[in-house]
Amino acid sequence: MEIKKTVETDVLVAGSGLAGIKSAKELSDLGHRVLLVTKMKIASGSSFYPLKASLGTQVTKDQEDEQTFLEDIEEMSRGMHRQDLAEVYVREIPERVKEYQDIGVDAKKLEGERKACFAPNARNIYLLSDWDRIRRKVNEIFARYDTLSVMEKTVILTLIKEGGRVTGAVLLDENHELVLVRCKAAIVATGGFGSIYKHNLNPNDVDGSGHVLALEAGARLVNMEFIQFIPGITSPKYKTLFGEHTLAYCEDIVDGDGKSMLRPLLPEGLSLRECLDVRSTHGPFTHSLESRYFDIAMMKRITETGNEEGFRLLFDPSIYENKEEFYTVYLDWLKERNVNLAEDEIRIAPFAHASNGGVFIDPHGRTGVDGLYVIGELSCNIEGANRLGGNSTGACMVFGKRAAKHCSDYIGGVKLGVADEKQASDRLSEMFGNPAPAADSDVEFAAERARTATEEIREILWYHANVVRSENGLTGALDEIRRLEDTVDLPLLFSRPEKRQLAFKARNFLKLSQVLLLAMLERKESRGAHYREDHPDEDLAFSRRLFVSADPEGQPNLEFLNE
Repeated sequence: MEIKKTVETDVLVAGSGLAGIKSAKELSDLGHRVLLVTKMKIASGSSFYPLKASLGTQVTKDQEDEQTFLEDIEEMSRGMHRQDLAEVYVREIPERVKEYQDIGVDAKKLEGERKACFAPNARNIYLLSDWDRIRRKVNEIFARYDTLSVMEKTVILTLIKEGGRVTGAVLLDENHELVLVRCKAAIVATGGFGSIYKHNLNPNDVDGSGHVLALEAGARLVNMEFIQFIPGITSPKYKTLFGEHTLAYCEDIVDGDGKSMLRPLLPEGLSLRECLDVRSTHGPFTHSLESRYFDIAMMKRITETGNEEGFRLLFDPSIYENKEEFYTVYLDWLKERNVNLAEDEIRIAPFAHASNGGVFIDPHGRTGVDGLYVIGELSCNIEGANRLGGNSTGACMVFGKRAAKHCSDYIGGVKLGVADEKQASDRLSEMFGNPAPAADSDVEFAAERARTATEEIREILWYHANVVRSENGLTGALDEIRRLEDTVDLPLLFSRPEKRQLAFKARNFLKLSQVLLLAMLERKESRGAHYREDHPDEDLAFSRRLFVSADPEGQPNLEFLNE
């Protein structure tokens, strides 16, 4: 496996969402050489996804609100968050939100105060929108730095460690060529893993590659079973984010014959109106509130019928009389996409959205592996079993700055990596193997099998690792994916430059999907975003976080800990 070139930099930053952009600029301002690599283009990932009207940032009101904010996080985390990360966020976000403009983001404060998703108390919300303008501004800002280099359409295949610390990486660039990077440290902000699900509200580059990357480098994952599933519009405009606040104007949820689907499934004492009013206050599914019947009924109906279009919603036309900015921004955005909630046949289904868990970090973004920092949605962040709305964007700013500052201090005391091309090539051989000679027709056949396997993984997870989970469904899904693993010829694919991206994706999907299923199986209870139909109640015996590490053979090892 020939390495085509070698580059040197002080810090390698992976990912160009809010977290990656923030840390890259901070390091550049501190005078360091930075190489930023991104799978797509600058300003991409979930931070800049065009199928969302806007993103919000929840900001502490004042010093008195700090304790209230922490209590809000603790209440909804169901004991699964990390307190020190939450304390840092609550204390520092008022200053970090002022720095959005420094990275080209206009953050507009909404009038008054309002409750963010899952937040029991109202506070200040800043709205981020107009992704095209932000992308232009970010490129203009980056162009001012001679020490900041960018490689677009490039992925990190593996990190290189020397003496126990990260000192480099092997990249696959847009020309399918292998590049060795020597550095002093790496900050990884490659996002979540939504696109490993068939129906998701993420761009294709949000594929979980960073989770596998960090795990194989010696970092640990935590809370991987807590995944947000949000109703997404399937019709008339597929893969459009559904604004849950509009459910306040929803009159009913019906099947193809116009019969109510949710009403018969509600327990005694909970009315349809009450269920919808609670559901209108939060986007993701949660077991923590009685609105859970909305999502459970939707997923069970889909699983039973095989019809993935989901529910049809009936809206009161008066929704368009609400002139509150939170409504008008969303409704106008839908209008631009020729969607009218009152006039069109609106159908929704559960879409994978964000991961509450990720790489275990401390308040500086450190992973426990020297020279490796992780921030953004790739990290475990401040969330637990539920994710409060407006915290993920703000956390990119808070921990993006913190990781850059600590990294700057760290690299002042270490030397550049010295790994050579042979070491890089040997590492790739460990990952992908060494193939026997094969004809072009064999390569194409292997490629088709890999594509089929990745699509099957996405479908398996969507059906069995979605809102409704069970021992039988998860075990069967795990068996199916292990069967698929035997059908994918990674050595053969990776031997051909034009197939390396496919081999990399297939390998990540196979490894990460098994981690997710094992974590869901291990938590035999229902808590927050994790719902087990066969264990429908929250269980004190599981009031610990579930950690995933890699054993010496590279297999996932799961353990409940009080850390």
